[in-house]
Amino acid sequence: MTWSDVLREARGQTVNFYMWGGSDNINRYVDRVVAPELKKLGVTLRRVPLTDTVQAVNRVLGEKQAGRDTNGTVDLVWINGENFKTAKSARLLFTTWAERLPNAKYVDWQNPAVRNDFGEPVSGAESPWGSTQWQYVYDSARVKAADLPKSFRSLAAWAKKHPGRFTFVAPPAFYGNRFLRQALFELAGGAKQFQGPFDEQRWRATSPLLWRYLRDLKPNLWRGGATFPADIAQQYQLLSNGEVDFAFVQNIAGIAAEVESGQLPKSARVYLFDAGTVADFHYVAIPYNSARKAGAMVLANVLLEPELQLRKLSGGVWGDGLAVDPTKVGGRFPERVKAALNVGPYTLDPALLARNSFGDVAAEYDKRVQDGWKSLR
Repeated sequence: MTWSDVLREARGQTVNFYMWGGSDNINRYVDRVVAPELKKLGVTLRRVPLTDTVQAVNRVLGEKQAGRDTNGTVDLVWINGENFKTAKSARLLFTTWAERLPNAKYVDWQNPAVRNDFGEPVSGAESPWGSTQWQYVYDSARVKAADLPKSFRSLAAWAKKHPGRFTFVAPPAFYGNRFLRQALFELAGGAKQFQGPFDEQRWRATSPLLWRYLRDLKPNLWRGGATFPADIAQQYQLLSNGEVDFAFVQNIAGIAAEVESGQLPKSARVYLFDAGTVADFHYVAIPYNSARKAGAMVLANVLLEPELQLRKLSGGVWGDGLAVDPTKVGGRFPERVKAALNVGPYTLDPALLARNSFGDVAAEYDKRVQDGWKSLR
């Protein structure tokens, strides 16, 4: 099919976009920015909120097991690395389409961080939507910059000195998984050794360091570690209410959007640990049995529109990083990107982020961390 054929087939379709619904800023961006642009092309966007991406994957898997190989209910899914590998291995995804989108020409497909999701080749089954980097959030009204913990060991010492003032989102939620993996990397001597395929021997040698760390940390957590925030929105609420002093953010623009919307106090700030933090891309995928593949491709292409990419980069909208390469867009776009990132108390210098970043690792480590957390609880 030519792209004109795709557009013609997509017209009149309602695309079911299954995505994590835990952020008001992201939901508003999709509803107020993306949906109207898609409507101009004759396609309606129906946002289906999830608490966990695995819900969408399980729905497609259930349909496949029931023999429903056409007319599936999920058309596009905002998918994470662990669930991408699961879906890809189970042959649940439509393939070979992502690099053929018209706006795919703006993506740096030669970048290994783009071509691989949690170490798994995307193989044309995913289209990037944005990029992120983990950052730590604290309330400067209660914690002095000079007292900030800059490592996981110093975090444990801080929590012991200030019991009940720190917590994290519980796995299997995304923020909890990523927090624990980064703890593992640092405690084991660095993330570099975990790059590449999953290494069972390395896991057995290093994972006890994480479990020991968590057992020592737990009594000093909020509510003694008896309960944890269900998602990052709840953790932001705890920080805003003064119950805890720390939180996390993935947005390249930091917490500018959250402060502007009132989700976080104006005294909130962002910073990094000395060992750096995970940076990666995030993607959308089309299930193999989607009834509206044309509409889903049109939506994925709209998500890559340079102007919409720039809109979501703004700290006042979402603060999410780009999926497109500014140099491939050309013109004044690189300058406009710099202008959209208002570096200040809520947004770190992108050069600082880049110098202190490293990629995530094979999805099997994520699964093992989740399984270990269950047994630890």
